[in-house]
Amino acid sequence: MSASVLRRVISRLRPARIATADALGTFLQERASLIAQKCAIDYCRGKTGLASYALFTEKPFLDALDVCRWETFAVVLGDLIILAETALRPHVEAGERERLCEALVTLHARILGSMPLPAHRSQGWEDAATSFAVRLKAAGEGAPRQALDVADHSAKRLFDTLPIHSSYRELDEEVVYGAVRFRMIAVNQELQRRIAPAELASELLA
Repeated sequence: MSASVLRRVISRLRPARIATADALGTFLQERASLIAQKCAIDYCRGKTGLASYALFTEKPFLDALDVCRWETFAVVLGDLIILAETALRPHVEAGERERLCEALVTLHARILGSMPLPAHRSQGWEDAATSFAVRLKAAGEGAPRQALDVADHSAKRLFDTLPIHSSYRELDEEVVYGAVRFRMIAVNQELQRRIAPAELASELLA
Protein backbone atom coordinates (compact mmCIF):
# COMPACT_ATOMS: atom_id res chain seq x y z
CA MET A 1 0.00 0.00 0.00
CA SER A 2 1.43 3.37 -1.02
CA ALA A 3 2.03 6.12 1.54
CA SER A 4 -0.68 8.36 0.01
CA VAL A 5 -3.28 5.58 0.14
CA LEU A 6 -2.28 4.79 3.71
CA ARG A 7 -2.72 8.44 4.70
CA ARG A 8 -6.20 8.52 3.16
CA VAL A 9 -7.19 5.36 5.03
CA ILE A 10 -5.90 6.76 8.31
CA SER A 11 -7.69 10.07 7.72
CA ARG A 12 -10.97 8.21 7.30
CA LEU A 13 -10.40 6.12 10.40
CA ARG A 14 -9.10 9.05 12.43
CA PRO A 15 -10.62 12.26 11.04
CA ALA A 16 -8.97 15.52 12.00
CA ARG A 17 -9.90 17.24 15.24
CA ILE A 18 -12.22 20.22 15.00
CA ALA A 19 -10.05 22.88 16.59
CA THR A 20 -10.71 25.98 14.47
CA ALA A 21 -13.74 28.02 13.46
CA ASP A 22 -13.12 27.10 9.81
CA ALA A 23 -13.04 23.39 10.64
CA LEU A 24 -16.21 23.72 12.69
CA GLY A 25 -17.91 25.61 9.87
CA THR A 26 -16.98 22.94 7.32
CA PHE A 27 -18.20 20.16 9.60
CA LEU A 28 -21.49 21.90 10.36
CA GLN A 29 -22.18 22.76 6.72
CA GLU A 30 -21.51 19.22 5.53
CA ARG A 31 -23.53 17.52 8.27
CA ALA A 32 -26.47 19.93 8.03
CA SER A 33 -26.58 19.28 4.27
CA LEU A 34 -26.48 15.54 4.87
CA ILE A 35 -29.34 15.57 7.38
CA ALA A 36 -31.55 17.85 5.29
CA GLN A 37 -30.95 16.04 2.02
CA LYS A 38 -31.04 12.43 3.22
CA CYS A 39 -34.11 12.82 5.39
CA ALA A 40 -36.09 14.64 2.69
CA ILE A 41 -35.12 12.39 -0.23
CA ASP A 42 -35.37 9.12 1.71
CA TYR A 43 -38.86 10.00 2.89
CA CYS A 44 -40.07 11.03 -0.57
CA ARG A 45 -38.66 7.90 -2.20
CA GLY A 46 -40.11 5.66 0.49
CA LYS A 47 -43.50 7.35 0.37
CA THR A 48 -43.91 7.24 -3.41
CA GLY A 49 -42.33 3.84 -3.99
CA LEU A 50 -42.04 2.82 -7.63
CA ALA A 51 -43.54 6.12 -8.71
CA SER A 52 -40.53 7.98 -7.31
CA TYR A 53 -38.54 7.42 -10.51
CA ALA A 54 -41.03 9.49 -12.49
CA LEU A 55 -41.63 11.95 -9.66
CA PHE A 56 -37.95 12.85 -9.43
CA THR A 57 -38.01 13.99 -13.07
CA GLU A 58 -40.86 16.48 -12.55
CA LYS A 59 -39.68 20.08 -12.26
CA PRO A 60 -42.46 21.27 -9.91
CA PHE A 61 -41.60 18.46 -7.52
CA LEU A 62 -37.85 19.11 -7.74
CA ASP A 63 -38.41 22.83 -7.15
CA ALA A 64 -40.50 22.05 -4.05
CA LEU A 65 -37.86 19.57 -2.89
CA ASP A 66 -35.20 22.27 -3.19
CA VAL A 67 -37.27 24.55 -0.95
CA CYS A 68 -37.58 21.76 1.61
CA ARG A 69 -33.87 20.93 1.56
CA TRP A 70 -32.70 24.55 1.82
CA GLU A 71 -35.15 25.55 4.56
CA THR A 72 -34.35 22.41 6.53
CA PHE A 73 -30.62 22.97 6.03
CA ALA A 74 -30.77 26.43 7.59
CA VAL A 75 -32.64 25.17 10.65
CA VAL A 76 -30.50 22.03 11.08
CA LEU A 77 -27.38 24.20 10.82
CA GLY A 78 -28.64 26.34 13.69
CA ASP A 79 -29.54 23.36 15.84
CA LEU A 80 -26.11 21.80 15.29
CA ILE A 81 -24.50 25.08 16.35
CA ILE A 82 -26.57 24.93 19.54
CA LEU A 83 -25.07 21.48 20.17
CA ALA A 84 -21.61 22.92 19.53
CA GLU A 85 -22.34 25.62 22.11
CA THR A 86 -23.14 22.89 24.63
CA ALA A 87 -19.75 21.26 23.96
CA LEU A 88 -17.90 24.59 24.21
CA ARG A 89 -19.70 26.03 27.23
CA PRO A 90 -17.59 24.30 29.93
CA HIS A 91 -14.47 25.83 28.40
CA VAL A 92 -15.48 29.49 28.67
CA GLU A 93 -15.98 31.69 31.69
CA ALA A 94 -19.57 32.52 32.60
CA GLY A 95 -18.96 36.14 31.65
CA GLU A 96 -17.75 35.15 28.20
CA ARG A 97 -20.75 33.01 27.28
CA GLU A 98 -22.49 35.89 25.53
CA ARG A 99 -19.39 36.53 23.39
CA LEU A 100 -19.28 32.85 22.48
CA CYS A 101 -22.89 32.99 21.33
CA GLU A 102 -22.16 36.11 19.27
CA ALA A 103 -19.27 34.32 17.57
CA LEU A 104 -21.51 31.34 16.79
CA VAL A 105 -24.22 33.62 15.39
CA THR A 106 -21.58 35.13 13.12
CA LEU A 107 -20.49 31.64 12.05
CA HIS A 108 -24.08 30.71 11.23
CA ALA A 109 -24.53 33.83 9.10
CA ARG A 110 -21.16 33.27 7.41
CA ILE A 111 -22.04 29.72 6.40
CA LEU A 112 -25.41 30.76 4.99
CA GLY A 113 -23.79 33.68 3.21
CA SER A 114 -21.24 31.40 1.57
CA MET A 115 -23.93 29.26 -0.05
CA PRO A 116 -25.51 30.08 -3.41
CA LEU A 117 -28.90 31.71 -2.92
CA PRO A 118 -31.69 29.29 -3.82
CA ALA A 119 -34.36 30.48 -6.21
CA HIS A 120 -36.99 30.94 -3.51
CA ARG A 121 -34.56 32.90 -1.30
CA SER A 122 -33.81 35.90 -3.50
CA GLN A 123 -34.24 38.10 -0.41
CA GLY A 124 -31.44 36.24 1.38
CA TRP A 125 -31.29 34.57 4.78
CA GLU A 126 -31.69 37.56 7.08
CA ASP A 127 -34.90 36.27 8.68
CA ALA A 128 -33.34 32.85 9.28
CA ALA A 129 -30.23 34.44 10.81
CA THR A 130 -32.34 36.64 13.09
CA SER A 131 -34.48 33.71 14.19
CA PHE A 132 -31.39 31.65 14.96
CA ALA A 133 -29.79 34.45 16.98
CA VAL A 134 -32.87 34.59 19.21
CA ARG A 135 -32.90 30.80 19.58
CA LEU A 136 -29.20 30.58 20.42
CA LYS A 137 -29.49 33.37 22.98
CA ALA A 138 -32.27 31.46 24.75
CA ALA A 139 -30.25 28.24 24.59
CA GLY A 140 -27.15 29.95 25.94
CA GLU A 141 -29.07 31.27 28.93
CA GLY A 142 -30.61 27.90 29.74
CA ALA A 143 -29.44 24.39 30.52
CA PRO A 144 -27.06 22.75 28.02
CA ARG A 145 -28.97 21.20 25.11
CA GLN A 146 -28.60 17.65 23.88
CA ALA A 147 -29.40 16.23 20.44
CA LEU A 148 -32.91 15.14 21.38
CA ASP A 149 -33.60 18.62 22.78
CA VAL A 150 -33.11 20.24 19.37
CA ALA A 151 -33.89 17.50 16.84
CA ASP A 152 -37.64 18.03 16.85
CA HIS A 153 -37.17 21.70 15.96
CA SER A 154 -35.35 20.67 12.80
CA ALA A 155 -37.77 17.82 12.15
CA LYS A 156 -40.76 20.17 12.24
CA ARG A 157 -39.24 22.39 9.57
CA LEU A 158 -38.55 19.36 7.40
CA PHE A 159 -42.03 17.93 7.88
CA ASP A 160 -43.76 21.25 7.21
CA THR A 161 -41.90 21.79 3.92
CA LEU A 162 -41.90 18.26 2.48
CA PRO A 163 -42.99 18.27 -1.18
CA ILE A 164 -45.72 15.71 -0.48
CA HIS A 165 -49.27 16.94 0.06
CA SER A 166 -50.17 17.18 3.74
CA SER A 167 -53.08 14.78 3.34
CA TYR A 168 -50.66 12.04 2.24
CA ARG A 169 -48.12 12.56 5.01
CA GLU A 170 -50.28 13.38 8.02
CA LEU A 171 -49.74 9.90 9.51
CA ASP A 172 -45.98 9.97 8.91
CA GLU A 173 -44.97 12.68 11.35
CA GLU A 174 -43.34 10.29 13.81
CA VAL A 175 -41.45 8.57 10.99
CA VAL A 176 -40.00 11.88 9.80
CA TYR A 177 -39.18 13.04 13.32
CA GLY A 178 -37.52 9.72 14.09
CA ALA A 179 -35.28 9.95 11.03
CA VAL A 180 -34.10 13.43 11.99
CA ARG A 181 -33.53 12.43 15.62
CA PHE A 182 -31.44 9.44 14.55
CA ARG A 183 -29.20 11.49 12.28
CA MET A 184 -28.93 14.40 14.72
CA ILE A 185 -27.80 12.06 17.49
CA ALA A 186 -25.22 10.45 15.18
CA VAL A 187 -23.80 13.82 14.10
CA ASN A 188 -23.65 15.03 17.70
CA GLN A 189 -21.75 11.89 18.71
CA GLU A 190 -19.25 12.54 15.91
CA LEU A 191 -18.95 16.17 17.02
CA GLN A 192 -18.19 15.08 20.59
CA ARG A 193 -15.49 12.68 19.37
CA ARG A 194 -13.76 15.18 17.11
CA ILE A 195 -14.11 18.55 18.78
CA ALA A 196 -11.13 20.15 20.54
CA PRO A 197 -13.29 22.39 22.76
CA ALA A 198 -10.63 24.37 24.60
CA GLU A 199 -8.74 25.37 21.45
CA LEU A 200 -11.93 26.05 19.50
CA ALA A 201 -13.46 28.17 22.25
CA SER A 202 -10.26 30.17 22.52
CA GLU A 203 -10.26 30.96 18.80
CA LEU A 204 -13.95 31.85 18.70
CA LEU A 205 -13.47 34.27 21.59
CA ALA A 206 -10.31 35.82 20.16
